Order: sequence, then C-alpha cells, then structure tokens
Amino acid sequence: MARRALVVTTSRYDDVRLAHLPGADADAVALSEVLRDETIGGFEVDVLRDRTRDEVARGVQRFFTGAAPEDLLLLHLSCHGRKDSRGRLHFATRDTELDVLTASSVGADFLNDLMDESQSQQIVLLLDCCYSGAFVRGMRTRAGEHTVDVAGNLGGRGRFIITSSTSLQYSYEDGERSREGAKPSVFTSAVVQSLRDGTGDRDGDGRVGAEEFYRDVADRVGRILPAQTPTRSVNSAVGDLLVAFNPAGPRPSRPAPVASVGATAAAPAVATPPPKYPFTPLKGSGYDIEHVVAGLDRLIEMVSDPGRTTPVRPPHFSMASDKRMGYDKDQVDAHIERHLVEPAHFEIALTLLLREQEAVVVPYSPTGRKMAQLRERCQLVGWERLLGHVRTGRSVDLNQAVAFTTTHLCVLATGTSIRVPYRELPELEVSSKTEWERWSDSNDQAGFGGETQHVTTTVRFGHATAVLFGSVLETALTSFVEAMTDLRKRHPDWFA
Repeated sequence: MARRALVVTTSRYDDVRLAHLPGADADAVALSEVLRDETIGGFEVDVLRDRTRDEVARGVQRFFTGAAPEDLLLLHLSCHGRKDSRGRLHFATRDTELDVLTASSVGADFLNDLMDESQSQQIVLLLDCCYSGAFVRGMRTRAGEHTVDVAGNLGGRGRFIITSSTSLQYSYEDGERSREGAKPSVFTSAVVQSLRDGTGDRDGDGRVGAEEFYRDVADRVGRILPAQTPTRSVNSAVGDLLVAFNPAGPRPSRPAPVASVGATAAAPAVATPPPKYPFTPLKGSGYDIEHVVAGLDRLIEMVSDPGRTTPVRPPHFSMASDKRMGYDKDQVDAHIERHLVEPAHFEIALTLLLREQEAVVVPYSPTGRKMAQLRERCQLVGWERLLGHVRTGRSVDLNQAVAFTTTHLCVLATGTSIRVPYRELPELEVSSKTEWERWSDSNDQAGFGGETQHVTTTVRFGHATAVLFGSVLETALTSFVEAMTDLRKRHPDWFA
C-alpha cells in the first residue's frame, strides 16, 4: 500500500483583484516536511506551487487516476476560494480571471468527479481557502446562511474531507482576512502542529485517525480564532482512515507491579524498563525508573486534559540516586511536553496561574463569614465569581487583601476598594518602598536589638489609590501582573 500526498498552493495571481498569498508558500513547505517525515506521515509528496489552471487540473487528475484501491491519498489545497453566482465553489490558480471564473479555475465539481473515478478507497482532502465548507457536490449556498451541512453525498467510499471554514467564512492567517503575511495560515499551522506534536492521537494508540485528527485541528483553530470553524465530511469510510502516526509512539499503559527483590540481593530493587518507553537508561542520574514506570501514565492523562486545574511543571519525578538507574530526564520531559494541552478556558487558565502563584484558590461556592465579607468587599456583579486570594495570615484581613475574581483583580485597603478588569491590567501601577527601623531593648541580664523591615506598596488605577503594608502582598501583585502579561501574549483573544 502506497501513501501519496499532493500539496497544491497558489501564492501569486495574475488577476490584480486576487490578493497575493505569500503565506501559501509557507503552507507548502511546512506541510510537506511533516508529511514526508517517516515517523509521522511517511507520504510520497509532490508539490504544485503557483501553477496555471491547466497544470493544476492535469496534476490533480494524474494524482487520483494513478492510484491503486489500497493506496491512501491526501490532497491539500491552499489558495483563494471563490463562489460563482450559483453558489458553487471554485479554487483559484495563478491565471484565474474573476470575469471568467468557471473557465479559468478548478471547480469543486471537477474534484468531486475525480474522487468518484479514483480507484483509491482512502482519500483525505484538506481545503484551506475562503468558503471551503461549500465543497460538497450539488451544494448551493444562499445569502444569509452562516453554516453549512458538509455531510452531503460525496460519492464513492473512504472519502474524508476537512475544510478550514464553513461556506460563508473567510480562512484566516494571523487574524487578517485574505490570508496576508508570509506565515502558514491558522488552519495549516494547526494541521502541521497536530501531526508534529502527535496530539491528534487522542486515544493514545500511536495512530492518528482521520476523525480524531479533525477534532484536534478544529480545537486548535477554535482556540486561536473562534470566528473560523473547520468542518469535516465523511462518506462510507471503512473504519477510521489512518492519517499519520504519533511520533511519540503509543501512550504507555499502566505497567504491572514490579516484583520485589529478596533481602539477599546485593543491589537496590530496579524496575525493568518496559520496551515501549523510548527513554535512555542512565546509571545514577535522570528520573528514578520506578517512579516513572509507576506514574507516567497518570501524568500523561492529566496533562492531556484541557480542563485540568493543577499546574504541570518539571521536574515531574524524583531523581535517581547514585546507585540506581534512571531515565534520561530531558527525554521524559520532552515526551510529556508532546501531550501537554493548553487549558481550554480563561477561568481554568487563571485557576492554574493562581495555584502557580501559591494563592489560595477557593471552592466553587465558598462558605463562611470571611468569604462572604470578601465577596462583598470585591463588589461581585452578575455571574462574577470569587476564585482566590492572597493569604497574609491565618485568615483573610479584609483591610489588607488582594483577591481574584473571574473578571477582576481586587485590591482592598482600609477604606478603599479597587477593581481592575484583567484586560486593563497594563494600566495598573504598583510601586513599593522599603524602610528599615532600628530598635534596641535591655533587661536585667543584657541588652539586645536589631532591624525591622517595613514594606509599603502603593497601588494606583485611574483616580483610585490604595496603600498596602507588608512584602507578601507586594510580591503577590508583582508576580501576578507578570504572569498575566505572559498569558495575554499567548491568548490575546481572552483579553479582548
């Protein structure tokens, strides 16, 4: 069985009404590399870049007609998509003229016919262009529709189509319409990263099926651009088409308990490294093998959960002693990193951040008089909820406190309450002053003395000012603002 892929991209257009797409070149390079990788795609890859309508049509026809029934075919199109007056989709090529769109472009009906005629029973089609969701034979899209049913009749068996958008959406690159810029599009970047990181292998069997691959790509696109909705269509697929392999291999299953070594053994008990773990054993360094064997599968399950509420940071296991065998730490960390999933929602990410900052994370519905008073002082509105606070003693000091809600940072001082929306954190000013007070005393036996540190923190937001005392709150505020700045860089859409 052969695995063949054809990558068709068009970045330059003769018709000045079709904007150039320099990012399409990056699409071709990035996708071709990951598809050719023997540990991931293992495809024989051909690329058609900036070709005419006739060249693309001939190349695509040869690609489909030259396949055997057992061959897996993958076709990727990255270009402008245009619909004619009847709502039919056309893929633009270098010489496409909008005035004669049907005659100078590759029509969706043409592709559908080639798929019908192909002997291959396993075809994966990736469409990265505007309105790509309109690719279903016989489909017509009326003005005003914002969604499209892509599960229409594709004809034939084993057809799996993933489109970058619905029938009336743009396909975005870096948040801009018309795919401007010299970077891969959001959709193709998601495809490449999913294959390269192995996150499409959601069931952990080491194989990336078409359905789980689509779900992973759609999740990645949705986290970056909620306005773009990848769609998929499948018709008479036999099982789940094998798109790629997880370069990290199958997810380790829970190992059997390691038999204990008798008391007469000369050396400490050492777990036998299971062959499925691709880690190098090292004597006297790295992660303790027994701990990795006993806990790796549970850790992978946790880091693969986008809804987790506890931070995951190395070191993940205890280190091996001088006399014990260990697994190479960098290899284990890299293996875990491949499964790490970003939190799916801002509230989950914020809860993770608070735990990392060692703040007190409160229950979903905190009880007690102090918590009720803290919520009152934070002036919660509507569905806003208290998430946590900074502990300065055994209980909350309502006159000197920093608290966090689902939408605001709350700074509480005597007679003052400041609420700062997270999207406006850059406007917050935090300054501190440290003074040392010398003191001395004596008793009947001797004299003694020392110095006491006094930290005063001034917080300003707009016309409001609050003064806090003590280093704990100053440190908490500074580190929180820095952590939120980093989060904002990674997820600007959460702060819009």
